[in-house]
Amino acid sequence: MTTTRTTGAPDAEATRAEATRAGSGLRRAGERLRRGFGLIGPRHGRHLLPAAELDALALPIGDDGVVAGVDTEGRPAVLGVNRPTPYDVVLIGELWTAQVLALRTAATGARVAVETGRPQAWMQMVHAMGGGQNGLSVYDVGRVPPQGASAGTPVLVVRDCGMRPPRGRVAAGPWQSVVTLLPYLSPVAPRLLRQARLTGIQRVSPDEAAELGRTMGLSRAEVESLPGLPDGVTLWCTDRDRQYVLTQPTDAEIGLLGNPRRMD
Repeated sequence: MTTTRTTGAPDAEATRAEATRAGSGLRRAGERLRRGFGLIGPRHGRHLLPAAELDALALPIGDDGVVAGVDTEGRPAVLGVNRPTPYDVVLIGELWTAQVLALRTAATGARVAVETGRPQAWMQMVHAMGGGQNGLSVYDVGRVPPQGASAGTPVLVVRDCGMRPPRGRVAAGPWQSVVTLLPYLSPVAPRLLRQARLTGIQRVSPDEAAELGRTMGLSRAEVESLPGLPDGVTLWCTDRDRQYVLTQPTDAEIGLLGNPRRMD
């Protein structure tokens, strides 16, 4: 009598056992996912950092936005111009700085609308950025249309309207900041300074410095520093903080706008 041996039975048993283990593993993985633990990854040692070294992880900036320059310690100074709340900025200083801020704001993806009585001073920037199709448009004084600012398309309005800028048709609002450029202190400056959330002051005369000191509550040292500020240096002021910032142009900015200068 010949005994016929069934081949493959042990293999089938092993396959069923392996499938059972795999199913159990999948169930465990699914349970981990439902609990929020994610997939099981490779086993590595934990990354540990002594408490004394935590400061090494700090970023050199305290906000997101446009890099206006570097502070007195060489750290990046950032203007957060894209905000969900209205934000008015007054810059008493040079056109060059306003143009650098406009360029850098456009580079973040925001749209820039320039209201100006000297459009020829902005045309080189418009041409360099694609004829107004890439984020920067120039309008005559009083002719800026509604910009439709939103979280997805924030807007910066630059008002380059001389010593006595009229009240703007387009005001600061959610996701729309306004920078008003004053070449020097003027009779309308106190009103603009009162409504501004941020003020930048570049080199001014001693008389203007004294007036700004009284209006803004600057310290004696700050007032005395203003007539001697180098080109490209701005004292940025909020209600509580003061910071000197040096705007350092890139090679591309120098090629387009030249070097910083107080007189235009």
